[in-house]
Amino acid sequence: MNSLRNIFIAISIGIVVGIIFGGLKAIFRKKAPSQKQVEFMRRLLNKFAVVLKYSTITLLVIGLLWCTYFLLLGIIVPAQAEYADNMSELIVSVLTVISIIFAFVEFVRRKDDK
Repeated sequence: MNSLRNIFIAISIGIVVGIIFGGLKAIFRKKAPSQKQVEFMRRLLNKFAVVLKYSTITLLVIGLLWCTYFLLLGIIVPAQAEYADNMSELIVSVLTVISIIFAFVEFVRRKDDK
């Protein structure tokens, strides 16, 4: 578990350092992308958003199904109520992260449309 913690610390540090250096690069290098590059990225983002939308909907439906199962498990078998509660919390946590990613992609995509 300690190794996993060290991996996540290293990834976090790498992200922060990458953001700092990427920001400095953007400040000192003011090269604008060509119209062809902008159109290509917009089309690519739109395709990615469609795939992400259907993936998110599918995962939300599956999450609802399993949360219902764990709710019924906790009601029918009271000894398993804590396990069912923990599993439901885990499912909801994962679905929240997926929904946040989807919302961010939609925000970026719609911001570019204006």
